[in-house]
Amino acid sequence: MRHRSELWLADYIDTFRDDSGRLHPLVEMKRTHSWRVLANAERIVGALGWDEELSDGALAASLLHDTGRFPQFATYGTYYDGSSVDHGRLGADVLAVSFPWRGGDAGLREAILGAVRLHNRRELPTEGDERTLRLARLVRDSDKMDVLNLVRRYAEEGRINDLLPKITPDGGHSPELLREFSTDGRGSYRNVRTLQDFLLLQLSWVLDLNYGPSFCLLKGSGWLQWVEARLGRGAETEKLWRSVEDRMASEE
Repeated sequence: MRHRSELWLADYIDTFRDDSGRLHPLVEMKRTHSWRVLANAERIVGALGWDEELSDGALAASLLHDTGRFPQFATYGTYYDGSSVDHGRLGADVLAVSFPWRGGDAGLREAILGAVRLHNRRELPTEGDERTLRLARLVRDSDKMDVLNLVRRYAEEGRINDLLPKITPDGGHSPELLREFSTDGRGSYRNVRTLQDFLLLQLSWVLDLNYGPSFCLLKGSGWLQWVEARLGRGAETEKLWRSVEDRMASEE
C-alpha cells in the first residue's frame, strides 16, 4: 500500500505540471511536504509498534493526506479552505475515485479515506471507527510536525509571505486572537493577522498532539525554544505556555 501510494501520488502530481514540465512553487512545496510527512509518520509508527496492516495504512494516509491540495490550488489558486474548498474532503473524494484500490484493501480503504477527510478538522470526533481515528491522529501529528518546521524555515529565510501570503511578517498579536485564547485556550485562523499570530496558533497545536513519539520529535527539533525566542512570553500568553509545558512534561 505504501509503495503503491508513492507511485500513484507522484503520477497524480505530474498532471499539474505546466507545458514546460514545471510545478508552481507552491504546488512543489506541497509535493515535498507530502513526503516529509510520510517520513515523520515512519518515525512515529516505528516507535508505536503497530501491526503491519495498520502501520501500512497509516503511512499511506500520511503520504496521501494532502491529495486535495493539488486540485484545490489548480482550481482556486489558494490553499485557504475558507475561501475555496475543504481540502480534506476533496482529497478523500479524489482518492475514492482515482486511487488504484485492490480487493485486499477493503479493510483499510475506509479508514484511510476517513483519515484524509478528517485530518484538517479543528477537532477530531471523539466517537467513530477507532481505526479511522487512530490513523487520523497519526496523520495530524505527522503533518503538524512538518508544518512547524516549514514555517520556521521560511521565517528564518525572511520569505514567510511566499508560504503565507495573507499575513503580515511584522507586528504583534491581534487582540481578537488573544481574546480567543483567553476565553477557551484556542485560536482560529480567521483572527490570524501577523506572523506572531500564526506562531501563537502553532504553539497551541502542541496541546493537540496525540502520540508520545510525536512529542519526542518536537523536543528534538528545538522548535519550542525557537518559537519562545521569537514570541517572548507576556501576561497574555503565559497561560498557553504553561499548558504547553505541562503537556510536554506529562509525556516525558
